[in-house]
Amino acid sequence: MAHPEVARALEQDIIHALMTCLQATRSRCPGRAKQRRQRVMIRFEEVLAERVGQPLLLAELCELIGVTERTLRSCCTEFLGVSPSRYLLLRRLKQARLALREADPATASVAEIGRSCGFIRLRRFIGMYQTVFGETPSSTLRRLSGSEPGAAKFVSSE
Repeated sequence: MAHPEVARALEQDIIHALMTCLQATRSRCPGRAKQRRQRVMIRFEEVLAERVGQPLLLAELCELIGVTERTLRSCCTEFLGVSPSRYLLLRRLKQARLALREADPATASVAEIGRSCGFIRLRRFIGMYQTVFGETPSSTLRRLSGSEPGAAKFVSSE
């Protein structure tokens, strides 16, 4: 965890795991207000899952969830520690990373993958990607699937 980019990427995976837990457990929280905020976050994640790869404006997202922007911002800050817009951006970046890892470098391009994940400005996408993941999208695309820098290699004994 010597690199801040690695720490940020892990942080985003933890946030996604938190959202998955919220969806799965639906446990009773103390107080009606807390339960309502938890339901808002569950619905938030459901809407995002239904609209994977589709650009969403914050106003449209709030309408689909059935809350005001202020409520969604408050819930995201409480549960995720980031704004809904920031969370959406990080999800799109993660989606792009997965697509880059799975793509064939001989036929895929960073620009087309970026556009398919909702990024219009290529330079901005590349800059944000590099800030979050510590490498350029083209480096991710060129790397063989499953090989992470610094990742341990496990050999099966079978």
